[in-house]
Amino acid sequence: MADESRDLLTDPDQAAEYVRRTGVESLAVAIGNAHGFYKGVPKLDFQRLEAIREKTPVPLVLHGGSGISDDDFRQAIRLGICKINFYTELNHVASVKVREMVTAGPKLVDANDISVEVKNAIKKVVINRMEVLGSVGRCG
Repeated sequence: MADESRDLLTDPDQAAEYVRRTGVESLAVAIGNAHGFYKGVPKLDFQRLEAIREKTPVPLVLHGGSGISDDDFRQAIRLGICKINFYTELNHVASVKVREMVTAGPKLVDANDISVEVKNAIKKVVINRMEVLGSVGRCG
């Protein structure tokens, strides 16, 4: 990782100071993650995450979860990540489903049918993520 990209990652000491000064209830961290699709395989800095966890008492958030491997998600959770955002993945699944339905044939596609199919496609991904991330049965 180039030095300039490392400068964009969350500094554990600065994170601790920020949490102390602001009283935030959670903290989104940059540990090699990014919004949108990745050009290559993302490389999360787990040592950095562990240092942030040790220095901050608040739940940690991971933005840019689309494209991160299941194993990396599990490791991030073990090291203190409590919330993961993966909008890009859900948006992609919805777009693919709409494209499939619209290009399937000459028949006029009903917007309600699209809505139901998109919801089902997204639901399938969300259920998978809940299983992978260990969230099933934990709400309450």
